[in-house]
Amino acid sequence: MEKPKITFDTPAFTYDELESQLDAYEKNPEGYKHDEPSIISIRQGIRAGRAGSVAVGGCLLHHDKLISENMSKANSPYHRLDLHAEMVLLNELEDRLCDDKKPGMRNYTLFTSQEPCPMCLARICFSQVGKTYYVYRDAHSPEAGELTNYERMPEGFKILGSRLVVEEADCSPVLKEIARQVWLNSIDHAVDEWLERY
Repeated sequence: MEKPKITFDTPAFTYDELESQLDAYEKNPEGYKHDEPSIISIRQGIRAGRAGSVAVGGCLLHHDKLISENMSKANSPYHRLDLHAEMVLLNELEDRLCDDKKPGMRNYTLFTSQEPCPMCLARICFSQVGKTYYVYRDAHSPEAGELTNYERMPEGFKILGSRLVVEEADCSPVLKEIARQVWLNSIDHAVDEWLERY
């Protein structure tokens, strides 16, 4: 059986060039309140891509203070396709809160460099983490389109997540494009690896 074909845009910049763009970018917290956690998330995405995984990263805040940052480990060091960046961060958080029966999840904020996939959104709904913001949303990919991934979730998940905030980060368009380019550097390689598993 022939492998399916999924095509993505060709990245315009390398990881090194994108990291230089991040270094040169001047944060504007007055104009874009999510610039700082967005930059952290993108840097973790670059780290993931260089390690051979999907180039997505993220961070966690508690009462708006950074408590953790990490990256996708879905492809590297070996296939653990459940270990998207959001999953890695939520694993860390739930391990930290394992003895707390009422952890006040609304006080936690998850940032990710890309819009969470349906699998990660289901986990977010179950975890009840209060706010989730993503830097870049690929409205042109085959699985995206006009509706966000959250808008396309089954009704039960949307009810479960009805008290949560899941939306695009308030960050500079410059950062959104850097996040997009970082992701594009990794996605062809990652998809090829997944399809080789058949």
